Amino acid sequence: MAVDEIVEGKEYYLYKVHTDKRLGYEVYASWDYVRLASDSTKGTPVVFERDPDNSSQYYIRMIESNYSDHVYLTRDSKGWIYLDTKAEASRFCFFLDAWGRINLWHYHGNEDSKNFKLHDRGGKNWLSIDGYKDNFGNIDRNLFQVEEA
Repeated sequence: MAVDEIVEGKEYYLYKVHTDKRLGYEVYASWDYVRLASDSTKGTPVVFERDPDNSSQYYIRMIESNYSDHVYLTRDSKGWIYLDTKAEASRFCFFLDAWGRINLWHYHGNEDSKNFKLHDRGGKNWLSIDGYKDNFGNIDRNLFQVEEA
């Protein structure tokens, strides 16, 4: 069941809207990169942690990974999302609508750019921040359904 608010420190699954697939991770080039799990029973819960220096920004932590302490969603130089330590982690902003759908974006951007977007590479859907809103108002991003873990 979708949530109507995000509670800091609570575990949630992020499902791609209109699917039963959750976000998870997989090793690529010696790092855990975030992607849509291939099986509807898989996926990894996340926890939202407010940035103490800016209350509108959050760290997003997966509760597990292949590398201890490398559990925070982090943007690489090309915009792909991988797991790293909190010291290196990116911060994100979000808007949760009345239906439990969340729009997430990298805090260096805004709602019109750097939104979460899944890209198919090799039959797998990898998470990036390449989503955007163009000059005509067309939105190219993925929304996620938030459910309690």
